[in-house]
Amino acid sequence: MGWDNQRLVNVSYDQTYPLQLGLHLYTSGLERLCKLALACHGLLESGSFTSVRRYLHRLSDLLDGLEQLDPTRFEVASSRYLDRPEDEFGEDLVAWLEGFASGGGRYELIDSLSRTDAEVLTWDMWAGFCSRGVVSDDVKLTMSVHAGVGNALSDVCTAADLESTTSAYVEMAQREFSQPAVAVGLAMHRRARWAAEILSAITYYTSNRLPILQEVVYVLTHPSDEFFMWEIARLSDRGVITEELTTHFEAFTRDEPDDENGALEDGDW
Repeated sequence: MGWDNQRLVNVSYDQTYPLQLGLHLYTSGLERLCKLALACHGLLESGSFTSVRRYLHRLSDLLDGLEQLDPTRFEVASSRYLDRPEDEFGEDLVAWLEGFASGGGRYELIDSLSRTDAEVLTWDMWAGFCSRGVVSDDVKLTMSVHAGVGNALSDVCTAADLESTTSAYVEMAQREFSQPAVAVGLAMHRRARWAAEILSAITYYTSNRLPILQEVVYVLTHPSDEFFMWEIARLSDRGVITEELTTHFEAFTRDEPDDENGALEDGDW
């Protein structure tokens, strides 16, 4: 799905608010992951937690600080993602997230209520990053299966005369993903995964004073395609789900009296 410029102009509050909220939660979480990793590393190196107050909300400095650590000297369960991620967004994405975290984005909606000169730029900046994003074929397949799940739920609820009862749930299940937006979201995931993997390595059976934080952050340490499938699209086993959807739509199509489409191909939902 390409990024339609017209959609960027005609956006409503119910679209911009989730973006603002999501960015607030993400930047706060990334900041805490980085500060935890730096503080815990200081405990192992010097016997006391490193003070991280000086970093404030400067995500770029926090990520630079992580890059200076050497977690490879610790015994780690996994070392797949200990290197700083690189992608088409580069450090521009981090700089924008830092600007948002520092107040430029977090308070722009509040400022716009009291100031006529306040600029609300978060959506435009987000759209700019989306125009550069590309997702993998695997992510596209997950999106297709996710759409099939929503359509199958709609079929079942309609056939059972439960449309009013389940309308809110079916509507949620049928919400489409935007490929460009997912591309940016997964780039953000990779940066959080890097911080989580370093934190996991630093606290993996290294000190009686440190809990094994891998047990807390493991959900972030999956490959991005799998993270999207499990945590965002909420698909437990895509292969099994695909088989079930194929069976459902074949039966549903046969039951349609005016059907002229024939059998459905996998993913043609």
